[in-house]
Amino acid sequence: MQQTLIVGVDVSKMTLDIHIKPSGYWVKIPNQPKGFRLLLKELNREASAQSRVMVVMEHTGKYSWRLENFLRSRSIDYCKVPALEIKRSQGLVRGKNDKVDSERIAMYGWLRRDELKADQPIVEGVRELQDLLRLRSKLVRQRSGYMCRLKEMKVSGEETKGFAGNMQRKLINEFTEHICSLEKEIRAVIQANSAIQKTFNLLRSIKGVGLIVAASMISCTNNFSRFENARKFNCYAGLAPFDYLSGTSIRGKSRVSHLANKEVKAILTLAASTAIQHDPELKKYYKKRVAEGKSKMNSLNVVRTKIVARMFAVVKRQSPYQVLVQAA
Repeated sequence: MQQTLIVGVDVSKMTLDIHIKPSGYWVKIPNQPKGFRLLLKELNREASAQSRVMVVMEHTGKYSWRLENFLRSRSIDYCKVPALEIKRSQGLVRGKNDKVDSERIAMYGWLRRDELKADQPIVEGVRELQDLLRLRSKLVRQRSGYMCRLKEMKVSGEETKGFAGNMQRKLINEFTEHICSLEKEIRAVIQANSAIQKTFNLLRSIKGVGLIVAASMISCTNNFSRFENARKFNCYAGLAPFDYLSGTSIRGKSRVSHLANKEVKAILTLAASTAIQHDPELKKYYKKRVAEGKSKMNSLNVVRTKIVARMFAVVKRQSPYQVLVQAA
């Protein structure tokens, strides 16, 4: 029987705390190539030739990228798990430090060692897209803050042509220029990779899906290799409704979970809002649901799921979206 070696890693900016199951061995190493070589030395000492090694870590953004690249270069499987999932799996706990956290991550992996699946390699270009989209989102939020402040000044009767107003307009213009530059760079990254470019063209054939929506979907799905189907993605993005029932007394309405990628959810909301204006089929469907008494938000959520289903369908078929029946 194949032995499984679970390596729990608590990732921080400067160091990595390593806990290996089942031996219980713990070590702290630098989060840099020199430390990774020490980790490899320990794995070679702990594992036999027939052992299956799985490194388990939390999502920590850029802090784990160098370690991921090293593991991939040595053909060592790893998986990243949401921190909240690990935390909730441990029941009532008290206190924390890096050493304890690495042990808890290793225990999480050890109990699920037969279920863990290795993460797919990041498609070339996707990481650049993630960085650019993250920066664009930050600039858009900052620009929105200044735009809202100008509106408040107008509503309250304040002078908007003075120094404060002119400064805010100047900042808004600068943010707009930077956002436009980022969007050009996003297009350049997409065009530089033929696989991403093909997926992008397929997604753009769907009404309501523009540059940012398509780029965001490619980014968060690793060019549609991270999720098996649209239903699993809907759970991840907070679009799938779940029952709220218990016994005979609690009969709540089905509702979406707040545990979701809310950034992608917001982008898909904009896509759905555009689609119900320009797509005759979805426009008719949305109006029909609202006329039947369904809430506008509920109807918009259904449109979001339809757009996601279309995106996964065109990528799976590798053919652009075709409108088969035009709404009357």
